[in-house]
Amino acid sequence: MKITGETKRIKPKYTQTVRIPKKFKSMFWDCPNGKTYLEKFILRILNYGSFKDIKWIYKKYKNETFDIITRYDDIKKGVKFWIKFWHERGD
Repeated sequence: MKITGETKRIKPKYTQTVRIPKKFKSMFWDCPNGKTYLEKFILRILNYGSFKDIKWIYKKYKNETFDIITRYDDIKKGVKFWIKFWHERGD
């Protein structure tokens, strides 16, 4: 992968610690203590989770999830579509 131009690091906004549920442990190979910060938790589920997982994380953290999809460009278009759809619908 060739990167041209300046890259920008996105600073995490949501740094409160959350416990990782058992069903998501495989997504957090770098968190052996079972805890991570909220932004990393949401981002990993949006990138690696199933549709059901994405809907679950959105219902649990609505505003945070919507904010994260607007700040990270590498999230898939379909995931962004559904989060925006649920957000506009008021789910």
